[in-house]
Amino acid sequence: MEKLSESFYKNLLDNISDGICFVDKDRKILSWNKTAERITGFEANEVVGKLCNNNVLRHIDGKGNELCISDCPITFAIKNRNTYKQEVFLHRKDGSRVPVHVSASPIKNENGEIIGAVEIFRENLEMIAMQDRVEALKEQAYVDELTGIPNKRFLLMELDKRIAEFKRYRNTFGVLFVDIDDFKKVNDIYEHEMGDKVLIMISGTLLSNMRVSDIVGRWGGEEFLVAAINVDEKELETIAERLRILAKNSTITTETANIRTTVSIGGTIVKDTDSIAELIARADRLMLKAKKEGKDKVEIA
Repeated sequence: MEKLSESFYKNLLDNISDGICFVDKDRKILSWNKTAERITGFEANEVVGKLCNNNVLRHIDGKGNELCISDCPITFAIKNRNTYKQEVFLHRKDGSRVPVHVSASPIKNENGEIIGAVEIFRENLEMIAMQDRVEALKEQAYVDELTGIPNKRFLLMELDKRIAEFKRYRNTFGVLFVDIDDFKKVNDIYEHEMGDKVLIMISGTLLSNMRVSDIVGRWGGEEFLVAAINVDEKELETIAERLRILAKNSTITTETANIRTTVSIGGTIVKDTDSIAELIARADRLMLKAKKEGKDKVEIA
């Protein structure tokens, strides 16, 4: 059989629908396929030769723990000489956090010695469905031009539908009002271009981590709105806490600084007497309460 060329294997990897990253024993990246570029935003020439925890993958778990500081999937696979699988939140180039399923396996040479590892990461199906949904909304002018997520016009239309369905069919839902903390300071220190990048980063984190049945959009300025269907107060709080943690761990890295921000979130469940204005006003008041109590907090009532 004819020996296959190196370019054949590269093209094969580039046409696989999962992100694939090969590293040596020191976790230095040796190979990075096209899907890895698409999922992370980092091109191969930006990451090959660097350590995978050097502002590239930087996985965290659902509690915000930095896995690359301790035993990340790759380290676990190399240490234990076995495949390791985990649901993690990957760091994109724009700073946002996206959920992925990771499978890391050790690579051995002909003598059975471990010489590195391969990490395969796959996008969350709900995130893909949400992205497809937003693409369809662009044609109807329902998407915010800066952030690329649904706009206030779409949110108002959807909230009107949800309230009508609640009053007719008792399909309950909750609303989260999300506001970026100290956003003015970001603009004052780093100017508006960086402020726009922070808005894009937080938008990406929110959109990537919603259930496909829910909606998220930019309400205006540094404010965002989430509507989560079929939840009670406890479930709404769980969603809000996850978004708060992921927003806090979203980071824009420049040559001179790592720019992080936090969000304050107010949440409430729809009531029989609610109009859109009343529902939003209640969630807004709770968000302001979270800010007054120290920011980077969730208030649900």
